[in-house]
Amino acid sequence: MTILHNRVPSDILAATGKAGMQPAAGDRFWDWRRIVLVVGYCLVFVAGLLVLVATDPTGLILMAAGVAGVVFLHRTWLGVAIWAYVLLDGIVAITSGDDLGFYGVITGLGFGLIALPIWSARRAAPRPAFWVPQSPFASPSTLPSPPSPLAATAALAESSQDPTSTPDVAWAALPMIRTIGRIRLLSAHGDLTPRLIGKPVIGFLWLYLLARQVRTEGDRVTRSAVTDEVAHGVSDPRGRLRGYLRDLTRLPEPFGAMVRVDDEMIGFDLGDCDADFARLRRIAVRIRQSNGHIDDASLREAHALLQELGDGEFMPGFEDMEKRVTQGRGVAGQVVAEVRVQIDGTRADVADAVAKTLLDRGELAQAVALLEPIVARSEERDDLARTLINALRESGQHKRAAEIRRRFATGQES
Repeated sequence: MTILHNRVPSDILAATGKAGMQPAAGDRFWDWRRIVLVVGYCLVFVAGLLVLVATDPTGLILMAAGVAGVVFLHRTWLGVAIWAYVLLDGIVAITSGDDLGFYGVITGLGFGLIALPIWSARRAAPRPAFWVPQSPFASPSTLPSPPSPLAATAALAESSQDPTSTPDVAWAALPMIRTIGRIRLLSAHGDLTPRLIGKPVIGFLWLYLLARQVRTEGDRVTRSAVTDEVAHGVSDPRGRLRGYLRDLTRLPEPFGAMVRVDDEMIGFDLGDCDADFARLRRIAVRIRQSNGHIDDASLREAHALLQELGDGEFMPGFEDMEKRVTQGRGVAGQVVAEVRVQIDGTRADVADAVAKTLLDRGELAQAVALLEPIVARSEERDDLARTLINALRESGQHKRAAEIRRRFATGQES
């Protein structure tokens, strides 16, 4: 069958250009600490040169320390060791009656404090002591309660006046993730999607970890594997990854806290966040357990969700971001492709069950409108095609039914 897609501009396409992008902390090598430390190492080198000119061979040690500090500026432990040596050298000079040793003590103590990693670590969110994954298939009773009906009604009334708005804006007081058909992060802080996508590496990493969790619940990946994705071929790749993870923790709550780091393992915890893929899977489980007898509440929920999702794919435009960040070198694109297959299959299952229920109730037009875009996307689902053909025939659209049957037969033969 010929596959027809209505391709819409991806929310993530902006990440493929340079406009509006911000470098991640892992990309900013020259921060204020390193600039100040370079100045300090230059002072150490000059001091060592002056000491050497004064016929004191210990000046060579200071000169070597200054050079090593600049060359290995990204090595925190080496910097702390150099400034500790300067401090001790100053103390020794003072005990020897050299008043200049006082400057060595002040310099070693001041720059040593700057060299410590506390200036970046203190802003990072505390890591969990152990890994406790939470299932995205939590029962409805574990989800946060929605806002009051009055507030929801007012928000819906406001959004209904805007043709570009979507119904989920009415529930923006809850943290929400939308990944099917578009990428959106909504919370009480507003739409945080630009903040995520505006930093291509951070956005890519966050979405990649999310995709792994969607593919396999509780999935975790090693630091080295993540480093190969986002810091391959750079100097100090582990330091670069630490910068990226630090930026991830600074995303507004709860999205920053969803990335969980436990020593050498990195994972993703969706928590109580309302996610479209999780809603789709919960409805699919409920429908399977109903053995074909879908109650009115489940039917309305499933039908509304399918209309909201349409025929959109999971994380549209992810390849554009992956190409910019990794040049397609890693496995992130493959992970997203596998999730797309899962999402498409689950959506097709739900659509087939909902459409059959609508047919049984005589709501033919709704069944046809629901199935047509999904049948066009699900080439291998002959059961969906048969349901659509039956719906078209019962509604008197025999010509359209024959066309779908011919297209499907052609697609199967090819």
